[in-house]
Amino acid sequence: MRQARSAAGPAGHAGDDGGAARRGLLGTGGVRLSTRLILIVASSLLPILAMQVAVTWTQWADRKAQLGDLTIQQAQLLAGNMQGFARGARILLGAATETQEVRRLEPGCDAQLARLRRHAPGYAFIALVDAGGRIACASSPSLAALDADAPWVSEARAAASFGAGRYTRSPGNPEGVLPFYLPTETIEAAGGATLVAAIELHWLEQALQRMKRGTSPFIANGVLTLADAQGTILARDARHDDFVGHPFPAAARGILTSTRPGVIRLRSIDGTERVVGFSPPTAENYGLAAVVGFEEDELLRDITRASRQSFMIFCFGSLFALGITLLVARRFITRPTNSLLVAARRWQRGDLATRAPGADDGSEFGQIAGAFNRMAADLQQREEELRQHAQALEARVAERTRALREANARLEAEAQERRNAEAALLQAQKLQAVGQLAGGIAHDFNNVLQAVLGGVALIGKRAQDPAAVARLTGMVEEAAQRGQSITRRLLAFSRREELRADRLDVGALLTGLREVLDATLGPGITVVVQAPEGLSPVLADRGQFETVLVNLATNARDAMAQGGCLTLSAEPVTVPPGVAGDLPPGDYIRLTVADTGSGMDPAVLARAGEPFFTTKPAGQGTGLGLAMARSFAEGSGGCMVIESAPGRGTRIALVLPALREAAPASPAAAPPGMVTPRHARVLLVDDEPVVREVLAGQLADAGYQVAEAASGAEALEHLDQGLCCDLLVSDLAMPGMDGVTLIREARRRRRGLPAILLTGYAGDAAALAVGQQVDGGFTLLRKPVTGARLLDQVAAVLGAQAPA
Repeated sequence: MRQARSAAGPAGHAGDDGGAARRGLLGTGGVRLSTRLILIVASSLLPILAMQVAVTWTQWADRKAQLGDLTIQQAQLLAGNMQGFARGARILLGAATETQEVRRLEPGCDAQLARLRRHAPGYAFIALVDAGGRIACASSPSLAALDADAPWVSEARAAASFGAGRYTRSPGNPEGVLPFYLPTETIEAAGGATLVAAIELHWLEQALQRMKRGTSPFIANGVLTLADAQGTILARDARHDDFVGHPFPAAARGILTSTRPGVIRLRSIDGTERVVGFSPPTAENYGLAAVVGFEEDELLRDITRASRQSFMIFCFGSLFALGITLLVARRFITRPTNSLLVAARRWQRGDLATRAPGADDGSEFGQIAGAFNRMAADLQQREEELRQHAQALEARVAERTRALREANARLEAEAQERRNAEAALLQAQKLQAVGQLAGGIAHDFNNVLQAVLGGVALIGKRAQDPAAVARLTGMVEEAAQRGQSITRRLLAFSRREELRADRLDVGALLTGLREVLDATLGPGITVVVQAPEGLSPVLADRGQFETVLVNLATNARDAMAQGGCLTLSAEPVTVPPGVAGDLPPGDYIRLTVADTGSGMDPAVLARAGEPFFTTKPAGQGTGLGLAMARSFAEGSGGCMVIESAPGRGTRIALVLPALREAAPASPAAAPPGMVTPRHARVLLVDDEPVVREVLAGQLADAGYQVAEAASGAEALEHLDQGLCCDLLVSDLAMPGMDGVTLIREARRRRRGLPAILLTGYAGDAAALAVGQQVDGGFTLLRKPVTGARLLDQVAAVLGAQAPA
């Protein structure tokens, strides 16, 4: 036994020396000599690869520049053809002014214009609009009656020179036309009038398709598009019906303000990445834009293929060179190395009598083998010496090991006892907390249920006693409110926030907040409040509103490191009907938080509202302040606007709907066009029959006309069948289609339809405010909702939608 242990000691030592020998053979980091040779060859190929990449990159850059010139040429060529259409329209209108019937507005004027239209294919109609805005003469007898109020008639009166109008769709031409206007003073009977020639858009589509046939100079895979000065698409040679009448995407709006042809790269309206050449809507183009788009990947397909082939050739050549290098390395490096490794492994196992083969001075491997043999001899001599020391140490180590094992066993037993005691205590505490919570909640809910069930039973027995029914109804409502209070306590216990909107006096809120900010922001910041008296109230959650304002003020303080002035202001604003934007027409309150700080550059301003985006150092900001403010404003039916520039400070405005004061219950008191309960139609959607029946009854008692649906699909079916409604009230969680999806689908059928969403879940408010994007927004109410609360919100939403 002692001899075996003694042998193990030198063997272990020899193993260490063998590992050292192996590391010496393999080189630092365990890289083989053959691998090093391959790496050398690979590194010599890197310059070739770099040259290949540089050539390919240069070719790509040159081709992209050529594509830019090509797209501009194609757009200018399309603009030239477009000018031909305009000149044809001018010739046609000029011919009309030469006829006596048209100049004098004689009875044959309509027939003369109809004859001209028959000889001008592609034109929907030719008409004459007199100075009073009346269609005095037209190629179609019914045009004067159908299009009397069409947009092209008012444009014709305002036309000062020959040019193209805007995309127009009217009762007489529901598919849309492109009008050309020619003001003339030669119409004797009208005292100055405007001739109008309207081109059919499908004819324009066919004309664009004809341009690419035969020996056309247009590239076959390009998409030709014509648009008016407002960016509305008039015609495309591909998928015309899908895009006619649609505006340019936001990334292409710069085409409308440009003064000369150019190139942009964007995602097209059909979702395809394109390089687009354009000729802007200038006077030379008669106010029309010509756009030609190409799929850049398709135009670069040949150079892509050539680059891929070059890369494959380089890869195959590199693999061939590396393969040859590997074969040579195995023959002249791997074999001698393996012989040395075999000897080293035998030394590691304790066989120090082994000697490495090929020991000579003729090669590097022979010199290494000789050195290893001498090292083995030295190790064999020292093994004897180490064996004697090992025997002395063996007895001492065994004694110390036994003592350590005994001590370790005692420590493990004590630690296990401590863990068992802690686990038992923690479990007992958990059970006690859960038991107390469950017992208290069960007691409170049993009391609530006792009051509700007893009150309902008494109401059934005393149905003929109105006074008793009213008293018992109040008792049941009070019990339900106690249950609602229990729910709020549960939410507070689980740290779930529940939003509750209230009527807020903006001026009083800002004045009260000033005292908090004066103490919070420090002496270097001056807080100024500017709020006129008589401001309309807003409907919002007070706690969240104050939190948003404090967050904005804190951001402003951080932007004013050297001190400054923070201004909180409020003012009424009105969005008139017919104005395009994020807000529907109505009255609003603009609350502005302005600072005199460093401001934001355009790059930071563009991302300021993104969640988790912050310019503050790590640990000093979450990036959620402005995102929460935007979510709060949109969830309250408004929007957030940020204005900032470097060195000029920042202005953040929260635009919230103004809450109209209740009008007297008199027909004369309602504003013109106001939706009153007697006329308002509400579509109520809830999958619970009892809840739906109660809500429908409350709305009907208030004078609303209510249509009910048990699911989102049934509600959409009502709308498809022509059901008219002024407001959609829907539950959030329903089988099949949830409330948010229902709002989206309903607004595809009824654009701008107001909506109120009801939910009984605790965690919906934050998720809906941040994660759900619905055009036009919606109002969120938490169940249970009282009848008065629901009716107030319905009146507020309908009031906000009414014309001013």
